[in-house]
Amino acid sequence: MKYPYLLFLLLYCTVNSLAQNKQDYIWFFGTDQNISMEGIQGLRFDFNDTPFEPKAETNGLEFDRNNASICDKNGKLLFYTNGCAISNADHEIMMNGDSINSGPFFDLFWLGDCENGYPGRQDVLILNDPANEHGYYLIHKTRDYDPDSDPITFIKYLKYTYVDMSLGNGLGAVTQKNIPFFESRFLWSYLTGIQHLNGKDWWIVQPKESDEAIFYIILLSENGFEVIDSLQLLDEPFVENSSSAGDAKFSPDGKMYAYYNVNDNFNVFDFNRSTGEISNKRTLYFMD
Repeated sequence: MKYPYLLFLLLYCTVNSLAQNKQDYIWFFGTDQNISMEGIQGLRFDFNDTPFEPKAETNGLEFDRNNASICDKNGKLLFYTNGCAISNADHEIMMNGDSINSGPFFDLFWLGDCENGYPGRQDVLILNDPANEHGYYLIHKTRDYDPDSDPITFIKYLKYTYVDMSLGNGLGAVTQKNIPFFESRFLWSYLTGIQHLNGKDWWIVQPKESDEAIFYIILLSENGFEVIDSLQLLDEPFVENSSSAGDAKFSPDGKMYAYYNVNDNFNVFDFNRSTGEISNKRTLYFMD
């Protein structure tokens, strides 16, 4: 019986350590669950509820893959996105919150339809602005299209869209949209971040689409975005199917970073939240 007790203790300590900040307390999922009712009856997880249970409630957006939401530190919903639009807490499109990730790919391949959101599994996240308590960066990746390129679709930029929650009578407004801040070629998915040890800035990690397994480490501070390093973290290069094929995550305490897909295996690294250094790779290999 000691092992279940130990597991409970570890989970309890983890939850308690994160309980001071409830910015991730409300999640949205899925398409319309009841087309006979007015509006979008989507799935919603609200961890402010005790006891917690998933619910189907009226949401402002439908979701397929791209998905991010943010609350204030007390767990009150601020806004959320499906990758091509931003909804405010009243479940309406935020002021200037349309046309996120707009461009030729969205118009040609998605027919300009935001009904189910923008494609991409782990290609969007929301971070507090270190320089403005009312500001939030939506970090996202737009799929570009070039019929003369191989492949014809690719991700060329990391972009941001800026939300100011002091506008729109407290419901927020988008003041900058689809702004490129770093140009390279990137894998689909794996976009992830963790707060700097100073409790203010942010670390962002994103793998590069290349013949080498390069990972970019980017710092978001009050001075904006700065590429701190690019590291070859895996022994083998990324294969074609690495893109959009897995996940990357930080541990809750930010001391470890993990990258996984079925081709590149499960890789865990130590992460230094003060310097952004990634080191000490351990790999777990899976048999078919």
